[in-house]
Amino acid sequence: MNQKNLVLKSYKKFCQAEGNEHIASEFAVLKIQELIEKFDIKSILEIGLGIGAIAGSILSVDRNLIYAGTENNEFCLAALKKNLGTKFQNLKVFYELSEVPISNYDLIIIDGKDPELSKIKHLLNSSGIIVIEGDRLPQQRLLKKYIPAHKFVHAISNKKNAIYSPFSQAHWQGGVKIIFADPGFNQLIWWGKEKFKTKLKYYFRK
Repeated sequence: MNQKNLVLKSYKKFCQAEGNEHIASEFAVLKIQELIEKFDIKSILEIGLGIGAIAGSILSVDRNLIYAGTENNEFCLAALKKNLGTKFQNLKVFYELSEVPISNYDLIIIDGKDPELSKIKHLLNSSGIIVIEGDRLPQQRLLKKYIPAHKFVHAISNKKNAIYSPFSQAHWQGGVKIIFADPGFNQLIWWGKEKFKTKLKYYFRK
């Protein structure tokens, strides 16, 4: 079984977990895994861990990742331990972003709110990647302002929610917004291809 299928197998378990109403979409989780493989991501910070759908799915294939995140909801904090099981020991949890030590994360996932979002620019590698799960337009605007040299793409799915998903099968899977802080050549090539694929998908959705 390849890594994508292993991630999907883990994600399906979160689709049945208590509190699944707000988990990331299948497309989002698989797109994050694609970025990890393509750009050799070694460290991740997730803002808003929730019940652990992203972290648990990703750590199911690579426990050598440095994975940290923030969460302050008591239900979610308890669910994280339950849902991740032995993988929880590979996760460093902070109550809020202001508690996260200055570091150089390769990938930062925005999956929740935090009043200290401006700190992101001090936590991301110079050539790092930011993934915004879902719409989150206010966070998108702030992050693009904080990182002026960025390249941005809104990646979308051409598939609707699966039968095992907690979301309506009549709706498209949720997309992700991807920000390359200061992209190198390989990142620019990937970004260009993803922009083109997004245009095609919007066209065929009509």
